[in-house]
Amino acid sequence: MLQVNRVLKGENLYSEQLPVNVNRSEENFYLEQHKHDFIEIIYVENGAGFHYIEDELVRVRRGDVFYLPVGTSHVFRPTGQSPTSQLIIYNCVIKPSFLKSLQDIHELELPFFPLANALQVDHQDRIWFTFRDQGEEIGAIFRNMFAEYVVQGPGCRTVLTAWLLLLHVKLFQRDNGDPSPHNKTGNQMQAALEWLEQNFNEAVTLEKAAAIANMSPRHFYRLFKRQTGQTFLEYVQNKRIIQSCMLLESTDLNVSEIAYEAGYKDLKSFYRVFKRLVGTTPNEYRRQQMNNRAVDV
Repeated sequence: MLQVNRVLKGENLYSEQLPVNVNRSEENFYLEQHKHDFIEIIYVENGAGFHYIEDELVRVRRGDVFYLPVGTSHVFRPTGQSPTSQLIIYNCVIKPSFLKSLQDIHELELPFFPLANALQVDHQDRIWFTFRDQGEEIGAIFRNMFAEYVVQGPGCRTVLTAWLLLLHVKLFQRDNGDPSPHNKTGNQMQAALEWLEQNFNEAVTLEKAAAIANMSPRHFYRLFKRQTGQTFLEYVQNKRIIQSCMLLESTDLNVSEIAYEAGYKDLKSFYRVFKRLVGTTPNEYRRQQMNNRAVDV
């Protein structure tokens, strides 16, 4: 299990007068995986990428929503460094005692498990949740909350409280809706993606992935790009470089060992792809992460 030591403090983000923080950020390769002492609800506003949550890696795209309890370690990564690879998210950071007071006062009239789970005293038993926005309804709430937070005019706390309650109602409705049916093609593609998840650091090929999905390579290539927003090669390269970033941050392995662990047998290729996607060399990236940790101490 990845050891995560950095903890972001809610006291740096909200106050007693306004126990909520709503921000909009562009994700990068420099923020390390971290925990926090607040509840966080996240909306992916634009782009695609990856979300490390605890020891899991989740593909993300516009419209994904994440509900993270206190103590959940996570970090987002875009698919690359170019302007076309931007990953933009909204964060709604909530003081746990404030959310608990809303639940007690309003009783919320909802058996909303993610909320009850997030407010448990023992965070060891908490789990995170993900939802899909349908029809931009959740996205509109986040955009309204962000606009209100930026202005912070008269009645800001009341307005944000109203939006926060509405957000929980809408997530409750998502949580209790009928599950979306998965068609055959979707299941086939999912099988290939799960195989890639387990084997991206091996000698994977498009032909092998297509065979697992029971498709022709040409058909698989088209559907793969449509679903992930990347070509097969781009997807594998991003997975490998994200894995190498995590190893650079969390282990003492040298660059050659990390390249091998991430699936690169040729060190020159590893350096070239890493520099193109991250914008620095592996050694520079590791130094930046060490400097970031030193500043936090």
